[in-house]
Amino acid sequence: MKGRIILMAMGLFALVALAFGAGHMAEEGIHDPGTGLVEPELKEEAMGTGQGLTPPDEVAGDEADEEMETDYMAKADAFMMGLPENGFYLMTTDDLMNATEAEDENEDLVILDVRPKELYDAGHIPGSMNIPDPELVPNMEMVPADKMVAVVCQIDTNSAFAVSVLRIFGDRDAWIVQGGVPGWIAAGGEVEVTTEVS
Repeated sequence: MKGRIILMAMGLFALVALAFGAGHMAEEGIHDPGTGLVEPELKEEAMGTGQGLTPPDEVAGDEADEEMETDYMAKADAFMMGLPENGFYLMTTDDLMNATEAEDENEDLVILDVRPKELYDAGHIPGSMNIPDPELVPNMEMVPADKMVAVVCQIDTNSAFAVSVLRIFGDRDAWIVQGGVPGWIAAGGEVEVTTEVS
């Protein structure tokens, strides 16, 4: 099931990337059909990924997997169909700045920085949390489900990837902050630097 979900996410990423003009496709992984997984530890890791290695006693779970897959497909479809009417889930830097200045709104908002840790440490929006894009899925529970999530990065396309995953797989109210951290800085926003404690 994880394999199918990852493949769906990769396809969704490709669609979002095309919508934002990036045109980048995800690379193939070692679990793709025809890669010849033969080592026992790779077979064990691949169980349930749709690579033809699922034991017969787990076939009954296929129906649940298909139901979950159908649910995610419906969420992905709703996400894609809702892009125009929701302004492509875009938030301006000014809107973010206004929200961070208003105390009552600030309590209902979390800023998620999806840049690599090194960039985050070098300068980030005060109060933001850092989960780099590649680490978002396994750390989804760290993102509050009851708040609006303003996603920032260096590149808006990377923010779009995170927003699609957060909305489809995490049921989060996530928005792409146009211009990301560079836009915040250009608009006069302050940044904090993370200092290492030795």
